[in-house]
Amino acid sequence: MLLAMGVVIAVSGCGSPQKVTVQNPAGQNDQQQPPAGQPAETKEDLLDQFKLLTSQAKDAGEVIQFLDAKLPGAEPKQADQLMMELEHFYDRYVPSLNDNFNTMLAKPETAQKMNEIGYPMDVDNIKGDDTLKQWLLDQMAGGLALGNTEGMFYWKVDYKKLQKYSRYVSGEIRSYLALKAADSEKNYIEDGAITISRKELGDRIIKAEYYLIEYPKGPRSQEVLQMYKAYLDTYLTNFRYDAIDDRTLKLLPDVKKSFQTFVSEHPESKTAIIVQKYLDVIDRNKDVIYEKGTDSLQGPLKKDIQSFWDSIDLKVNSLFVS
Repeated sequence: MLLAMGVVIAVSGCGSPQKVTVQNPAGQNDQQQPPAGQPAETKEDLLDQFKLLTSQAKDAGEVIQFLDAKLPGAEPKQADQLMMELEHFYDRYVPSLNDNFNTMLAKPETAQKMNEIGYPMDVDNIKGDDTLKQWLLDQMAGGLALGNTEGMFYWKVDYKKLQKYSRYVSGEIRSYLALKAADSEKNYIEDGAITISRKELGDRIIKAEYYLIEYPKGPRSQEVLQMYKAYLDTYLTNFRYDAIDDRTLKLLPDVKKSFQTFVSEHPESKTAIIVQKYLDVIDRNKDVIYEKGTDSLQGPLKKDIQSFWDSIDLKVNSLFVS
């Protein structure tokens, strides 16, 4: 029997409930119901059960309840497959959920209630709208976290919460979840500026490198490689605030020291090779990063600094892409 063509998400709060259909990926609707009399919970059909559920689930909470019940009895390989299928579900569910959420927030009464949530965000701060509060809690129970960027609320996958499944998955997916949890808990860059210390960003780089070395052909290796490149590019080139002496156009000593410390703490890492080469270029320029401008104090990058920046992606590929 063919499944329904989508997943219906019902949302409410300061108004009548709304519905949105989440489209299933091609081929997923061909899943068949288990034959009559076949055991429903054998390990062999666990993934099929989960795919069936995610194609029909009306909210993320149902999906999480299934994993809570089934993952403890799954083998690591099966648990990995379930976690990857969970991400496929979120890929469909979250964008539609956010579209509906934006429709809700367009109502002044809902927007006003959401502004009561405060920072750090606490749903219990919302007063006088138990329907909205319960809907928000239901999304959180489905493994989602509420985000806010420049006053705009949105839903994202709460990988920190999903780390409760780390004990059931392989080392590869455990490392992947840890990387994603750090990102979902705190963005490393906002409004073009680094929002965490370079030390913390360096730690994320090393964790991503560990994954790439240990699992070069893993199912999430390409995603992690892109994460690594974004981290490294930001780490080496983001000088928007508190990195350059405006008078001398030199790299501030603390920033240069952070690069030197990284190399000394991770001397055997591939990233240290890149960072050391960067330090060599900086030394040749006597720490000056920018040329003096004509109409403004800061001009273009020094020629070999620019050349190094332009070569970062190629340097990474030479070390990690076979």
